[in-house]
Amino acid sequence: MTAEKEIEDQFIHILSEAENQWRYRDDIRTEEALWQNLRVHLNRINQAQLSGTQLTNTEFQRIRVEFGRLTATPFQASQWLRGENGVAQITLEREDNSKITLEFFRNKDVAGGISSYEVVNQIVPDSDRMTRGDVTLLINGLPIIHVELKNEVAKDGYMQAYHQIERYALDGFFDGIYATTQIFIVSNKVQTKYFARPSENTEKAYRRMEKFLFNWRTSDNDAVDNLFDFTRQVLRIPAAHELISQYTVLVDDQKSQKFLMVLRPYQIHAIKEIRKNASNHKGGFIWHATGSGKTITSFVATKLLAQNATGVDRTIMVVDRTDLDAQTQDEFTKFASEFHTGQTSGTAKSNTLIVGIKNQHQLTRSLLSKKNNNTILVTTIQKLSAAMRAAKAETEKEGTERFAKLRGEHIVFIVDEAHRAVSDEEMKKIRKLFPNSTWFGLTGTPIFDKNKKQENGTFARTTEQQYGDLLHAYTTKNAMDDKAVLNFQVEYHSLLSSDEQEAFLEKLTEQVPSEPIEQEKLLNNEVYQSDKHIEAMLHKIFNRRSLVKKFNVQNGYPTMSAILTTHSIAQAKNIYHKLMEMKKDGSLLSGKDYDEKRRLIDEDFPRVAITFSTNPDQLEKNRQDDELLDIMKEYSEMYQQTAYTDEKLYNQNINKRLARKEAQYQKNGQWLDLVIVVDRLLTGFDAPTIQTLYVDREMNYQKLLQAFSRTNRLYPGKDNGMIVTFRKPEIMKQNVADTFELFSNEAQDWIELLPPEYKAVKNNFKDLKKAYETVKKQLEESPNDLKTKINKLQAFQKMDKVYKALKSYDEYEEEAESYTSFEKNLDDYRGDAENLRGEIKSELEPDEGDKPDIDELLQDVEFSSQLNATHQDKVDSFYINQLLKNLKEKIEGAEEKFDEEIKSKDPMVQPIYHEIKRQIQNSIEDIDISEIKAKMFTNEISNRIQEEVRNYALPEDSVKSAFNEYRPEKSEIPYLANIVDNMSLSKSDFEEKTGKKYRSRTKVLGSRLKDVFTDLQKLKEEI
Repeated sequence: MTAEKEIEDQFIHILSEAENQWRYRDDIRTEEALWQNLRVHLNRINQAQLSGTQLTNTEFQRIRVEFGRLTATPFQASQWLRGENGVAQITLEREDNSKITLEFFRNKDVAGGISSYEVVNQIVPDSDRMTRGDVTLLINGLPIIHVELKNEVAKDGYMQAYHQIERYALDGFFDGIYATTQIFIVSNKVQTKYFARPSENTEKAYRRMEKFLFNWRTSDNDAVDNLFDFTRQVLRIPAAHELISQYTVLVDDQKSQKFLMVLRPYQIHAIKEIRKNASNHKGGFIWHATGSGKTITSFVATKLLAQNATGVDRTIMVVDRTDLDAQTQDEFTKFASEFHTGQTSGTAKSNTLIVGIKNQHQLTRSLLSKKNNNTILVTTIQKLSAAMRAAKAETEKEGTERFAKLRGEHIVFIVDEAHRAVSDEEMKKIRKLFPNSTWFGLTGTPIFDKNKKQENGTFARTTEQQYGDLLHAYTTKNAMDDKAVLNFQVEYHSLLSSDEQEAFLEKLTEQVPSEPIEQEKLLNNEVYQSDKHIEAMLHKIFNRRSLVKKFNVQNGYPTMSAILTTHSIAQAKNIYHKLMEMKKDGSLLSGKDYDEKRRLIDEDFPRVAITFSTNPDQLEKNRQDDELLDIMKEYSEMYQQTAYTDEKLYNQNINKRLARKEAQYQKNGQWLDLVIVVDRLLTGFDAPTIQTLYVDREMNYQKLLQAFSRTNRLYPGKDNGMIVTFRKPEIMKQNVADTFELFSNEAQDWIELLPPEYKAVKNNFKDLKKAYETVKKQLEESPNDLKTKINKLQAFQKMDKVYKALKSYDEYEEEAESYTSFEKNLDDYRGDAENLRGEIKSELEPDEGDKPDIDELLQDVEFSSQLNATHQDKVDSFYINQLLKNLKEKIEGAEEKFDEEIKSKDPMVQPIYHEIKRQIQNSIEDIDISEIKAKMFTNEISNRIQEEVRNYALPEDSVKSAFNEYRPEKSEIPYLANIVDNMSLSKSDFEEKTGKKYRSRTKVLGSRLKDVFTDLQKLKEEI
């Protein structure tokens, strides 16, 4: 364990290294001193505007008042900091009545210009609050990044630091000069997270933000958990300034949402690759898992290229035509909030605008106008092609060279959905018009050789052939590991019995295969189009017990929604009409309720819609339009609104009701429970409230993963994305395995990603129940043994968690009676667990000092996607502390048990423990065990470091810093070059002492320090 102050000192030391560019200001210790430091920077930055006359006290007071007004809320502060054209400024009326505009912060001045970087710590606020923040990073005197630190064994780890920031916010600490804080960092040294400042200083806002604490990852997706590594990679300049000025997004939907969003590491790495390659006229593709925020990545990349790229004349973001509806327009408008303009015509010169969404005429004008680095173009390939044809025709008519000039420009195209938005055929046409263009595609499901398109002349069949090299990957496994998306739970059902299946196949073939998967390959769609199949499927979906879980029924009403996908429009209509018929005659719901508490009381459930792309064949269109009009009329009557006659408006309304993002669709039954589709809504549609996907078709590869991914967006109350299939279970199992293998990268263990089947979870539960019974008996034999109590509590938590997962499967209901006995005892088990928790806490309460907090120790175990977990007993620091406590209290048998357990320890630490035991037994005063133990091990570490320093005449501070940052899994010794350069041992003494040549001193000292540090690490682990 490292003392919190040591961690803070080392953190500041690293920030202050020359290459990291922060200057430590130990002279700034109060909030008032921060204000005066800001005043110094304003005088420095605005020398020309001030005309040699520095700010007076009165003028600076006026600035403070205006500053308070402009930063009154976290969102307003973020908006002001971005400023007009990226410059934060305040207009001041001077004492002589003249008006000037003072600059505070320039987003573009990264590691240059007016920017100055300083570090302060332990600032005393100008109030009676006792609050003192740990470390704050200032740019031009403005607090921009705030860091709270804890030691390795602090209660709740880094979350203790998070809750501390929350308390500070509620107490008003982040008002005043701290109002400009944009990013928070929390760390207990071994785990480090960053997050954007919440939108409000309220408990609710901080509760929401808990799901958006990100750890840093390298471009290869390796986690960077250690604070000191994080500091060097993320907080150095220019990276820290770029994080604030380039990789945060202000979101404002002009309604209820106003907040700051900071990008995740993989998004930042991808954007950097796009920017680097764009400047070299080299395209490529980004592979980011479905649901990981590709649209935001595309948008920010487009914005930064438009504003800052060298050698790029224009940047155009291309989105899929089916996505460019009202919902998507709203999404882009939200991101435009930092420019104060939203969507507009694209003719203004000063503000950044998002154009191209409304119509092709707007896009044509923008393309033919002078390049505007503040204009973000968003369009579809169809509008783009039409706009270019119009631009060419317009300039030919005028007799000008404007289109020829446009053709010569370097235009970068960023395609949000690489394959849905632009085909290779369409891309080739644009490339012909703009030979200097560069193309980047973003996709969650790349096309490889294994799932390549059918051959079509010379057109590309894979993503690489169409766009170029893979520039950055963040796969489904990465996203699940990061908890950026949920895992999947898949149920494979067959509504045909094996006898029915064989009987049907006997009509089709003389030889029926014996293997189920081979039988399924012979089944055609005909068998699934019967009323019998549809009715059986609907009864399965709307089984009263199943729907409570799949639609997350709370207080009698569904809180989440579902999609049902099938193989054809005709089948979708058959399902829809049969469902509506069964709902009307009261035969839709099947099975029994759980009990009075867990049952559906919503009389209008399910609210159902159907949506599909209408047939473009004009011969069938009229008949189909008539049927669609009837469907739209029925839909409108359900919500008592004017009947839709426009298919586009109908689909937009379905999207909104299904997504439930707007308040009006979250209450009074205005939502949709189920939408029946073929392919619509299965790609690109983002609705976190969708929990379940019902699959009445075969799917594979990109279609399967895209469809599954509609369900795994993070949302309160969702544990998994739920998938229920109704056809060909053996084939679908194989298809799921093939899909996860393909889209998980060859180097990754894709087997871990496969959603567990009911049988596997059931077996896991049986094993955990046995383990619980075993440890229960052990506690009965030793009722006062603390560690056995902890083991029993943990065993219950594992068993309880897996049982909850088990119950979420529909197959459970078929075997529910076999769990009746367990269910009856479950409340007793839970009560016993709470009693154990209380007993353990009370036993630990008398001890003070640094030790693992019991809540952290006993928190729920994290499970893999297979819902497996193992526990190994460990003679750890916490356990040793308890043994020492027993010694202190002279409990019978304590000394023998202590001696026995210490034998398992490293021989190097055993003598120290025996000395601690001696001190405890000989002390007549009340002593703090944790303090004695920490002191003895810390002293031993310090003595051994000083011994090495003396032996080799090394710089003590550098060796201490090196040990603080040393980690056994890494080969290098931190600060080794500095240690070697400052070694004062002579050449002859070195060679005599080591027997090695002086020229090899770096290698020799590196090896020596690694051995020493490895030993010292064993001591450190005992604290």
